[in-house]
Amino acid sequence: MPSTYVSMDGALVAESDATIHVSSPALRFGAHLFEGIRGYWNSELGELFVFRLDEHLERLRQGMKVMRYERIPAVDELRTQVLDVIRANEHDTDIGIRLSAYVVGRGFIDAAGPISIMCATDATPARTVADRTTTTMVTSWQRISDHAMPARLKCAANYQNSRLGLMQARAAGYDEAIFLTPDGKVAEGAGACVFMIRNGVPSTPPTSAGILESVTRDTVMQLFAERAGHAVVERTIDRSEIYLAEELFFCGSTYEVSPIVAVDGIAIGTGEPGPVAAEVWAWYEGIIRGTDSSHPAWRTPVYGHQPV
Repeated sequence: MPSTYVSMDGALVAESDATIHVSSPALRFGAHLFEGIRGYWNSELGELFVFRLDEHLERLRQGMKVMRYERIPAVDELRTQVLDVIRANEHDTDIGIRLSAYVVGRGFIDAAGPISIMCATDATPARTVADRTTTTMVTSWQRISDHAMPARLKCAANYQNSRLGLMQARAAGYDEAIFLTPDGKVAEGAGACVFMIRNGVPSTPPTSAGILESVTRDTVMQLFAERAGHAVVERTIDRSEIYLAEELFFCGSTYEVSPIVAVDGIAIGTGEPGPVAAEVWAWYEGIIRGTDSSHPAWRTPVYGHQPV
């Protein structure tokens, strides 16, 4: 469900007026970075919490540095723009937040400015773990590597790689795709990181495996260390290993915690969402909604309340 207002460089405009020119480097050459951020409604408090907002803003700024943008806004400026558009739309439900930084004007492929910042929000329905359960295939499209395009950046151009793999998977009858590195090791999904439980041990590919430096991945790793009593192992994972896992799940701002019940038609574990993914989601949901009081710095209240 679209919102009434979109923020364009801090100015609130109607959604239909939130446009850029077709000749902009953002459109022609993919000179566009973005963040997918989530906000979660707490009905008891009448409050909306934006999850790990500053971490998302800092990642956007890091991407702007690598892409040599001529202007990099301060975190305070970006935070204000995000919160202003949420308040203008008076959201009282879970939301998705799209924050974009792109090159406008009519420059060529090397244009570094002018820079424009856009923020849009949409209501998103709450989903259970069962609603997010997926089947996957290992796509034949390799994950991009850092010496070609920096996968750790949330750059729109990188997602052509994700799009090709995801479309291949869905054409073959699967929900999602898993990408391998040029060395044949597990990288990530089309828009989410992968976690594996094998022999009771949680592991995930390292950031050197061509994956996004994911805020949600970092959250899940911290929660495992705090609440399961052992750290997630960051290591290379072979394709054949994932077939033998007790559990697999995706995680990301949009995917949240999404159990993977089959890969290439091979059942993972029992072929049903597993207990570890369910427990991780329970930890995660309590924190994002503020019903769990831990990690208060991860929650930015939109309307001025604080979590209990």
